[in-house]
Amino acid sequence: MKKKRGQRFNVHINNELKEVFVGHHTLFSVIGFTVGGILVGETLKEWAHIHLGLPLTLIIGFVLIFLTGVILHKFSDPSEAKNDDGLV
Repeated sequence: MKKKRGQRFNVHINNELKEVFVGHHTLFSVIGFTVGGILVGETLKEWAHIHLGLPLTLIIGFVLIFLTGVILHKFSDPSEAKNDDGLV
């Protein structure tokens, strides 16, 4: 049996570090979605500003923010929220 020359490295990566590089929510996917979203959003904003004008672009932006908030229930009153944790 031949002996292998060179150094063998045994690297142990803990779970937190492994999740950064392996899995669905990796560092690369977060960077990709963030940069891609910024580029697409900026392109849409510039197109709307040129073709629709600033006031209509702002109105569309406010409507999108408002509709998203309503759909995700971000404008609900926290005092009316149901308290299921048993604490008063």
